Amino acid sequence: MRLLLAFLMLCSSAAMAADAPEALETARRLAASGAARLALHHIEQAQPRDPAAPRWAEWEVLRLSLLAQLGRHQDLLTRAGAMPAATPAAPLREAWTLAARAAVAAAQGAVARHYAARLLWHLDLPADAARDIRLIVIDSYVADRKGDEAFRGMLRFQQDYQPLERAVATRFVEALLALGMENDAVNWLASLDDASATKLILRLKTGLVTDDGAIAQARAQLVKGRDIGYWRVIAEAAQRQKNPALQIEALERILHLIEPGNPQPITSLARQLWQSYLAAAQEIGNQNQLLTGDDAHWTDFAARRLGVSPFQSRAFFAYLARRGQTPETRHNAQLQLVFSLYTGGLDLAALRLFRDQGTSVGTLDGQTRHVLGTIAENHNEPTVALHYWQGLDTPANIGADEWYLRVANVALRADKPDAGMAALKRMLGGRKTLSPDLAQRVMRLAQEMADAGKLDLAQELFELLLPLADSMRARGILFGLGRVNEVNGKSQAAADYFLRSALLAEGKAPDTFALRARLAAGINLARAGYRDDARAQFEWLLRNSKDPAQIEMARRELKKL
Repeated sequence: MRLLLAFLMLCSSAAMAADAPEALETARRLAASGAARLALHHIEQAQPRDPAAPRWAEWEVLRLSLLAQLGRHQDLLTRAGAMPAATPAAPLREAWTLAARAAVAAAQGAVARHYAARLLWHLDLPADAARDIRLIVIDSYVADRKGDEAFRGMLRFQQDYQPLERAVATRFVEALLALGMENDAVNWLASLDDASATKLILRLKTGLVTDDGAIAQARAQLVKGRDIGYWRVIAEAAQRQKNPALQIEALERILHLIEPGNPQPITSLARQLWQSYLAAAQEIGNQNQLLTGDDAHWTDFAARRLGVSPFQSRAFFAYLARRGQTPETRHNAQLQLVFSLYTGGLDLAALRLFRDQGTSVGTLDGQTRHVLGTIAENHNEPTVALHYWQGLDTPANIGADEWYLRVANVALRADKPDAGMAALKRMLGGRKTLSPDLAQRVMRLAQEMADAGKLDLAQELFELLLPLADSMRARGILFGLGRVNEVNGKSQAAADYFLRSALLAEGKAPDTFALRARLAAGINLARAGYRDDARAQFEWLLRNSKDPAQIEMARRELKKL
């Protein structure tokens, strides 16, 4: 079934577009199911090329919405800018609205306002749509860090849409806080939820609550849930108190919990945490009369503080990871920092701390690379995992076969099948046989390559595997080779593999697998022009199969010969 899907995806766009209404609904269902990338691929294959074609605009709006969902804002803006002037008003409104939001997300405020102006002045918008566009205009000024213009827009919006909804008031306050305009944000203090982190941090910044009071309230709320906003309150209060350990604790939590929608805040947070680590280590080092460059004493101090204050300990390991005098010191500190965060339930913070600072893999210890790659693998970030693992020797306490399979798996998930193939070749090289379990796992990887449309690599892997497998696994390998060649349009080769697979059946009575292989062989023999050979397979099925569907198909195929 998976190869059938790959075959369908490889069909020509013209054939798929011939049934446009059904194809469009299929794309919508794929998108609604959460398969955004698959839905986008379907659109790329099936959408009519001519903008004048019926329903082209509906296709385009769906495409733009998927680009927005995938964070491909610049691609969205490029396509939205090329929308024909004759596009009907309804899809044009949707497209321009998506473009305005994408421009805000891409920090292109002027572009967002351009689309907002076209929407407000050239299209007849419903009242709720016009309201949403005005909010996008405010967001565009925030994206450009034009605080005065954003604030004036907020005041006008409040005047026109009384009473202001709490969610909108919260949105205004958070934007103004990000711009350092807490005194202006006080305009909406009374509209905020009394228990919200936004209200607490606004009260802290305007002196309505003490630092200790804000910390106590934030910790009380954190016991009830995981709202990242309360950690922001603690980070702000810690900075005001000049409490480096508390600030590190808060920044680590924020870096671990923050959603990955926009990479810039994660990068900024990682940089801020590194700076806090280094500043804290230098301050505490001076207090304890530790000499700069005395790596042994700094390492000893970090190890002794690990149980008492892990935040101070990590600050020292971060300092040594950056400024240690020898590669050995830096490598040990890297591993200790990553492992401390990992065991402290802050594995994503560890990954982001190193990844978003552009740390070269070549400067990292092999054990550190293995741990970081494992974290990425566990959090479904295969591209990052492969970044750390590629070229890495087999780690201790992991069998070589298991390691190569893991590397190949993340490579396939990262859409780097060549890297996966290289790992599998290293694993298979020089072998005479494979255990049934190992052969089965490699077969699945070959099948995944075929499903991803990497048919040449799939064929190569199946062929490498065939002489190493027992007869039971060989049947599946031959069947896989048959499917690969069938999708590639090589009917004669496909028939050869299918029939060889069928003939490997053990025992006198053919099993379900053999019956399927015979049917596939007959179909491909017919396609290759071997009519008599095909007839023999279909007649064999009529004599041996008990499956009504197979019997019916064999009869239909016989009538075609």
